[in-house]
Amino acid sequence: MKKTISYIAGALMLLIPAVAGAQALPFTIADTNPVTLAKGTAGLTETNSISHSAFTNVAAVPFSESSLDVSAGYAMWQPAGVNTNVINVAGAYNMNGKLGIAAGLYYGMNPSYEMTDASGASKGRFNPTDMHAAVGVSYRFIPALSVGANIGYATSSLAAGHSYGTVAADFFLMSQFSDFKVAAGVSNVLGTVESASGAEFCIPGSVALGAGYDKAFAEKHAVEANLDVDYFFSGWLAAAVGAGYTYDDLVSFRLGYRYGGESPIPSFASVGAGVKFAGVKLDLAYLIAGGDSPMKNTLAVGVGYSF
Repeated sequence: MKKTISYIAGALMLLIPAVAGAQALPFTIADTNPVTLAKGTAGLTETNSISHSAFTNVAAVPFSESSLDVSAGYAMWQPAGVNTNVINVAGAYNMNGKLGIAAGLYYGMNPSYEMTDASGASKGRFNPTDMHAAVGVSYRFIPALSVGANIGYATSSLAAGHSYGTVAADFFLMSQFSDFKVAAGVSNVLGTVESASGAEFCIPGSVALGAGYDKAFAEKHAVEANLDVDYFFSGWLAAAVGAGYTYDDLVSFRLGYRYGGESPIPSFASVGAGVKFAGVKLDLAYLIAGGDSPMKNTLAVGVGYSF
């Protein structure tokens, strides 16, 4: 058993790039799942909402009490900054607490701008877009431990006839003991982007650690707490902490805080809520940030179904 864990950990370390350069495609680390976004993006050990696992930690899927979790959502992302309108669809399937499968699509629509030719004459308007599609698979090979991998492709179209993209992957181990959960791995790795001039840029990859606690008590009450820490290969450090309370598996309230440091996602506080009835759920997250932060007034909503 120890040899197996050591081998997997060693393989993960080989995925860490030796040199970190400038960062490209920052939207690949944007969390538009209203459940985890309401908890400051603390979601590596999230097992109550697993639909977006293809973008985070698919190794969490076999530990979920849900067999199927699907969702569709909209986010008004950084309205004080890039002002991107995001549509996402995602889902995960948990096969008997052993095998986890997940898939998701993120599509961002950025503000349009007017194009001109060399003489300054208008050539119409262009709508820049971002896209991130991913699939993941995980396996719980002993009751307390699972391993998972996501593989995706992200692309950005900034001008007519000019787009660039790359692979983005996640590799995680996760363990659960009683009400406690821990996860460790590398996130958003393997991808580099080459500019028109030939310069190479990395996507914002990191070594990621997560911890979580879930507890149900007095029949109708449940609480959860999550903590994530990301050390980016560029030297940035980010951390997120969140908590939630659910009454009778019907109404949930969530809050959180993310320290962004110099990472592409600045610091913010978050609040959110959700309702669930007969498997159908509606979730909302709202971000609070001061000054001229681009995160201020970011909003995400989602509707889904799970059983």
